[in-house]
Order: sequence, then structure tokens, then C-alpha cells
Amino acid sequence: MSEFLRVAQPAIITDFIDATLVARAQRYERDALAGLCDRSLDTLYRMCAALAGDPDAAESIAAAALLKALDGLPGFDGGAGAFHIWVLRLGASGASRRRPQAENGIRAALAHLTNFDYELVSLRLLADIDVDHLAPVLNAQPASLRAWLVTALRELDGRTGTGWGPDLRSFDGALREVADGADPEQVAEHVTVPGDAPALLRIVRDLRGLLDETVPPAVATRLRTTLLAAAAERRALWVHRHHAVATVPGIDRRRYSTRTGTVAALAVAGVLAVVVGSVLAVLSSFAGPTSGLYELKRSGESILLAANLDPVDRAGLEVKLAETRDREAEDMAGLGNGDLAVQAVDSRFTMLRAAGHDLLLASAHDARWRAARDRYLKESDVQMTSIERDLQATGQARSAAEVQQLATQFQADRQPVDSDLGVTPPPQPDTGNPAPTQPAAPPG
Repeated sequence: MSEFLRVAQPAIITDFIDATLVARAQRYERDALAGLCDRSLDTLYRMCAALAGDPDAAESIAAAALLKALDGLPGFDGGAGAFHIWVLRLGASGASRRRPQAENGIRAALAHLTNFDYELVSLRLLADIDVDHLAPVLNAQPASLRAWLVTALRELDGRTGTGWGPDLRSFDGALREVADGADPEQVAEHVTVPGDAPALLRIVRDLRGLLDETVPPAVATRLRTTLLAAAAERRALWVHRHHAVATVPGIDRRRYSTRTGTVAALAVAGVLAVVVGSVLAVLSSFAGPTSGLYELKRSGESILLAANLDPVDRAGLEVKLAETRDREAEDMAGLGNGDLAVQAVDSRFTMLRAAGHDLLLASAHDARWRAARDRYLKESDVQMTSIERDLQATGQARSAAEVQQLATQFQADRQPVDSDLGVTPPPQPDTGNPAPTQPAAPPG
């Protein structure tokens, strides 16, 4: 198990793909998981960075996609190539739920696409997946995908009009040439349909312009290490489920313990308890709500909160834990586990309420306090709409309603606390989604 906890360094990817790679990864073998990760990591991050426009957001989206792929790995039925496309679609889907609110430019136009068109454009034009390989993943015919892609490109150009009708295979080849760096105007000279091919190919060029050259080495190491560390716990559980208890042949005579042997055994047991406890503490930090180590993780968080006597530091920790619960709720909602998603959202709001009250306990409203207050306000303003949408999409309407109720109650509970923190809320339109608060001068 310790091999998973080494700092991971990206390996060189070759064109040869082991046919047993996915099968070995489903046994959580480190080398197999590393091979799958290395195959997709650069493309995944570059696509997420192009869509998000922010390195931190891109890393967060890519990490979430890798961990979701790890969660779904036991039931995955396909080879390494299919896994690569699956991971990229998870990244595109995650980016569609966290679209940046750009005022203009190509990202602003992307924000207005439907989720399906957003994923199609991302996978075809940013992740370089051809329609023949996308067809089984998106459950559509290649001809249909080409038509929908033309429709989406026209929307990005501020126009309307479907792509149905003509044979778009030559246009699809033109997309490949522009993606490789060819001039859109020159490529369009050899394309007869659609009639607005030059304008559409210019949109393709603008989209490709969002891509950076490669994933930064430090980011690649963090993403890869996060995946392998999360897999370490699953590897331990897999081995426990699939391997019988070892027996030692040849021992047929009972040996009675002596006092010295008892003391030695207790000493060894004590050392093992410390080692096992440390390993479990590390592994539990990556545990999700469905993990057997999740309760250990939550107990460790409670101990950290109880040991932190400074109210400002404790509030900062509570905000971080609220962010963790938010990510867990997103994961559970995406997997269709409504009950666990509601529990995570409820715990998130509990942490935020505690953070607000701890900030009120602070005696000095210095720069450190103001920074903690701003983080609290920023996290409190995060909406639950993406979680509700995922729950609705997976048939968890009751859980979606519970999440909305929890969010509404929290927004009502936080108003007196925000007022005491020196926050003046703007007028609230009657839309059911409170507008973000603006911090004012601290009281006193």
C-alpha cells in the first residue's frame, strides 16, 4: 500500500497501450492507474483550463473528473481508449457546471450553449476527439454530431441555424486542419458546405486559441498524486475483499506464551497500532461519503476543530471543511446518491454557521480577521443550483427539494450574523436565489 503514497511523477507515454491496462486498474494496481492517468492528464487539464480561464479552477475540475473516473472504474466496461474519452467527458461535464461569467469573448459565448453542445464543442474541438469515437460515448450517429456541431458553432458566432442537410464530412476534415494550425480562410476555399464555412472555421481558430501549450509539471504532479493517493484506500479494501487469510503450514503444536513473550507481543502491537493509525489517518483524508474510512475522516476533523482555540483560525478551518462538503455533495449528486448529497449539504451549512459565529467571537478585527470573514462570505454565497440540477437529472427530485430547502434556511439564518459582521446586504429580488453580499466596514 505504501507504494501509492510516494510522490507521483508523470511517466513518458508511449503509443503502445497495454490491453490489460483497464483490468489491472480495476484491481487498483498503481502502475496501471498511473498509465491511464498519464494518457489523459495533459489533454484533460488543457481542455479544462481553456474552458475555465483560471488555472486553479481548471485544476479543481480536472481533479474532480479523475476522482469520479476512479469511483466509476469498477463498473467500467471498455478499453484504455474508451476510458480516455470517458475521463475527458467527465471533465467537460464538470466544466459545464462551473462556467466562468465572462462579459465578452468566446468564453462568454460558450456559457450560453446547452450542456450537450458545450460538451460536444469541448470534446471535438478542444480535446481533439473525432466524431467516430464520440458517437458511442454521446449515443449519437456521426452525421448527427457533425450537424449539431455546426449548429453550436453558429450559436458561438451569434447566429442561429441548424446544420442538418448537407454531407459535412469534408467540413469535419477542415476542422481538423484548422485545429492543426492551418489558416481558416485558406482551408475554407476547399469546403463547399456549409455556405458559412469561413466564419465557422474562424470560430474554431478562436476556440483553439484558448489552449495553453501543456500542463504545468507541478500541476501534473499534484493531479497524479491525488489520484494515486485516493486509489491507495481502494486498493487496501480490494485486497481485503478478494484475498483469503493467509495460513502458515507446518505449525501443529500449540506454543504457550511466556511473560517475556507477552511483553514483546504487546510492544509490537503498540508499534503496529501507531503505524496502522497513521496510515489510516492519511488514507481517510481522501475518503468520500461512500468510503468505510469516512467516519474516521470526520472524527479527525472534529478533533482538529476542538483543538483549535483561536476563533479566527477555527473559522478558517470551518470554511475549508465547508468547501470539502460542497465537493462531496457534487460527487454524490453526480452519482445519483441523493441522501448522501443532502447530508453533505447539511454539514456544509453547519460548518458555515459555526464559522460565522466564531468570527463574531474574535476580539480583534484585524487584517487576518477580515480575510477570514471574506472567505466566509465568498463560500456562503456559493449557490447549490448545480447540485440540485444533478439530482434532478439523476431522478432524485426529493433530495433536490431538500437541498433547496436547506439553502433557503441557511440564507435566512446568516442574515443577522452577516449584519453583526458588518455586511450590508443589497436589495434582494424575489427570485429564490439570494444575491451575493458585499462586505462593509467591520463593526467597532
